[in-house]
Amino acid sequence: MKTTEMSVWRRIGTALCLFLMFGLIACDNEDDNDAELFDGDRFYTDFSAANLYGDWDADDDDFLDEDEFTMSFYESWDVDNDGMLEETDWDMAVADFGLVGADWDAWDVDADGMLDEDEFRTGFLTYDYYDTWDADNDGLIMDREYADGVFGIWDDDNDGVLEAADYDIWFNRYYGV
Repeated sequence: MKTTEMSVWRRIGTALCLFLMFGLIACDNEDDNDAELFDGDRFYTDFSAANLYGDWDADDDDFLDEDEFTMSFYESWDVDNDGMLEETDWDMAVADFGLVGADWDAWDVDADGMLDEDEFRTGFLTYDYYDTWDADNDGLIMDREYADGVFGIWDDDNDGVLEAADYDIWFNRYYGV
């Protein structure tokens, strides 16, 4: 009887160990899945670490006025950093930033195949991102408002997270250093 009772306790102990071991493995996989997602706070942290906002804030007042805000997009969308915005840069950014109905020919007023800052400003301001992203309606964009605005566009299914693959493509394309 003692042998049978001991055998039962061993089996229970083994089963308990296996249960705990598989539970730990399952918890570890959950952490890996969370690491593959970017919520608004994690996005803001990465955005702030890139310190681009400080570069765009020409007057160092810790806010972006409408001109600084618009030029931040111009600089970010110029992915080849040549100082001009070509149609290929523009096409990609228009899709990634959700500018529905944007027409290259309407923006490229002088039809030279590139957007200068004035052409860009005129076209971009028709989308009213500045007022929309100014969450506290103070007439200025803070770094958090900017990051939240970009995150809101890229979170196209409105679930509050970006997949790491999407984040890597978009963030590194426009804001990566």
